[in-house]
Amino acid sequence: MNNLNKDQIDIPATSELLPIIDFFKTISDPTRMRIILTIANGPITVTEIAQKLDLSQSTISHQLRLLKQQRFIVGERSGKQIFYRLVDDHVLQIYFLTKSHIQEKNEHYS
Repeated sequence: MNNLNKDQIDIPATSELLPIIDFFKTISDPTRMRIILTIANGPITVTEIAQKLDLSQSTISHQLRLLKQQRFIVGERSGKQIFYRLVDDHVLQIYFLTKSHIQEKNEHYS
């Protein structure tokens, strides 16, 4: 990316940017990001997520609904339980890339 010049970057229409902005809005919420990272460890129920993150089940359910709408996760029923799993690994890639970027920047400017 550092070697790109301004002639190589096409400026998209706002309509093309909106899904990208929505993606970042979704992962910008700390509770949702913590839920994503929890689910990334393997299929898990609302109750288990709530216990791990010390949050109410209603808070978790609300955030899960938003994550499902963005197609980051899916819920699969097994008996009476619904187990949630991550279906969009790009979320984790962006998280780890961003985390690495921030760590490098902090080391460089310390």
